Amino acid sequence: MDLQRDLWILVFATHPEHAITLFHDQAQTLADPALRQLFLDYDHAHDLDAGDRRVDDLARRIAEATRERYAHEPPELDVASDIPALIQGTINASSPAWQRLDTLIRAQLDA
Repeated sequence: MDLQRDLWILVFATHPEHAITLFHDQAQTLADPALRQLFLDYDHAHDLDAGDRRVDDLARRIAEATRERYAHEPPELDVASDIPALIQGTINASSPAWQRLDTLIRAQLDA
């Protein structure tokens, strides 16, 4: 919770023109029980070994949910900033499993 709070503060401080859109998007996502479960599963993956097969399964499920969620209305954010990479790097640094999830999800969404 502390990490998420701190990252939201960073987003609101550096990109106030986009922060509220992103915040509302996350709130909508969390209002959906299936997507909320993905957030919880992601959180629980923090302590998994990066090579655990559950990481692969979770990455697949998150990529599928992302494609489905944004198929018709992808977020329109033109942000020329290093902040998103900084945020993801901070998240990834806290857990090898989260770092692997990020790599797998990006690969699946790019495919």
